[in-house]
Amino acid sequence: METTRQTILNILRRRQATVENLTKELGLAPATVRRHLDILARDGHVNVAQVRRQTGRPHYVFSLSEAGEDLFPKHYVRITNRLIEEIVTLSPQETAGKSGSELAEMVFDKMAQRLAQRIGPHIHGSTLEERLGATTGALAEEGIVFDQEQAEDGYLLIGQSCPCPRVADRQGQICAHDQRLLSLLLAADVSYVDPGSLGKEGYCAYRVRQRPATEPALPEPERVV
Repeated sequence: METTRQTILNILRRRQATVENLTKELGLAPATVRRHLDILARDGHVNVAQVRRQTGRPHYVFSLSEAGEDLFPKHYVRITNRLIEEIVTLSPQETAGKSGSELAEMVFDKMAQRLAQRIGPHIHGSTLEERLGATTGALAEEGIVFDQEQAEDGYLLIGQSCPCPRVADRQGQICAHDQRLLSLLLAADVSYVDPGSLGKEGYCAYRVRQRPATEPALPEPERVV
């Protein structure tokens, strides 16, 4: 795909934007940006919404469509293999008496523990900020991409990429998996936050706080057989 249009898609993957926003970010003329957007809209890669203002003419906001999202690399095979790996190791004792949602929660928790065991040895840093940098870098290779921001009481991780976004929209266990994984890797308190409530664009958001000094510095993940 033409480089400028790919750059536009990268921007729209992080947040919605107007022609004016894109013009400033790309350093291009409005007519040039509109031409690229027209092509992307024609191909079904972006959505266009008209927003009316109190005064003046309405303006248009562009966002990434599902077809546009499909242009980005996905990690479905990796996720599926990890999921099957945990399912086939379940014992009758582990599954007895559990509902479908309870089983799903257990499987995703095991996935988080196993991935933490694999990635954990590569996470170094004496401070939470250093561990955040190492963790987000490692997770990006798994298709889980976060923007990191400083907050008053810690840090915010804004999810800008999801290995399986359409599944995550319907199955909350995937976000719970990420929350558990971040908690294990960072040795920190991690809580889910709706990115919309923060005025942020993204798939998800997590608030990360340093644990009190009285708590263990690095929790040991449960052993997954």
